[in-house]
Amino acid sequence: MVLQNLKNYIKRKGGWIPFDSFMFECLYGNDDSYYMRKNPSVSGLPFGPSGDYVTSASLGHWMAKAYAHSYARIISEAHSIDKEVFAIREYGPGNGELAAKILIELFDQDILPRKYEMLEISQSFIEFQKTKIADILKQYDESLYLRAKKILEWKLVEVDCEGFATNTDIEPINGLVIANEIIDSFPVKVAIWQPNDEILELGVRINDEGELEFQNRLADDKLTEKVSHRKNQAKQNGHLWTTPRMLDICFHTEQWLKILMDKLNYGELIISDYGLERYELDSDNRIESNVTAFFQHTQTSKLNECLENAGDQDLTYLVDFSQLSEFFLDQNDCYFNLKSQAAWFIDSGVLDHFSRNQDFSNKSHEMIKEVGNLQKLLSDNEMGQSFLFCHVFKKNSSVA
Repeated sequence: MVLQNLKNYIKRKGGWIPFDSFMFECLYGNDDSYYMRKNPSVSGLPFGPSGDYVTSASLGHWMAKAYAHSYARIISEAHSIDKEVFAIREYGPGNGELAAKILIELFDQDILPRKYEMLEISQSFIEFQKTKIADILKQYDESLYLRAKKILEWKLVEVDCEGFATNTDIEPINGLVIANEIIDSFPVKVAIWQPNDEILELGVRINDEGELEFQNRLADDKLTEKVSHRKNQAKQNGHLWTTPRMLDICFHTEQWLKILMDKLNYGELIISDYGLERYELDSDNRIESNVTAFFQHTQTSKLNECLENAGDQDLTYLVDFSQLSEFFLDQNDCYFNLKSQAAWFIDSGVLDHFSRNQDFSNKSHEMIKEVGNLQKLLSDNEMGQSFLFCHVFKKNSSVA
């Protein structure tokens, strides 16, 4: 169904669409697209053992502990604001597991937020999240579940190819905003730089056999400007481009970040994702697109294979964290820092918590699993350096 809708869309657009439009149609374009599927069962979710990939949030309670640490620090440092007004907002809450675990951590510290708001694009995902969170909280503590029912709120966010997820009908909050593995699912353009400084844009058409295939066209001025900016930065970093290369460029990121910051009155925004800074993205040895597909826990980095299984596989790419840095450097009401996932966990006191609270004589299956999860989150060979965390601190002038 997605494939046929995609072909119809290409025909309506004159026989060719840019790659970001193809990606949008595969992931969000209709009710059968990857992130819009109307199947609330576990088998219908893209993440988890029965899906196509596993996120950091599903690896035990460690990430929840780190986010809870950030929330506790926010409310402790805002002396002039009653802690009862603070809230948490999570974008793209997945299966709801992270939210449930954060609430458990804050319940144990007696600092539950006034509201835990989740912004989601799929109604089916919302229904699954409600069930999942209820099951986890009931199992932990019935009184927590009853309190959480009054705290939890969901908002359905609409998406479109032009503005993507840009709804602004949400209230500003004081507190913590979480955006965990969100940006790498934004539709991205693929540009091709040529040694003669000609810049092309990768797109998709239907060939004579009725199959999808790539076709390049000259890039417009907006994309050309972005590529030229990246080339000049690479030169400043000592990288002289001499061979044709592809660059993944997202036009939705800045607008989305602006909305997030406009809706944060006081507190902290934490953005985490799979990505790199430009001194690595645009180095001499990276000349291919970083767009990849995930299908049944198998990753393919061959761009041609990203045309296959339309709507049935995830499409993602390495987030350009220098794009985030440039945006936040232009803001006057916040400051930010960037660190690896391993550094974020360590700075959040997770290792200290582990040392204080673990019984190292306990050889239970659960204990061994938790230790293994922590190792995976911290290890350089696993997730420790592959994921980056952008911390943005915003202090409203009215807050002492």
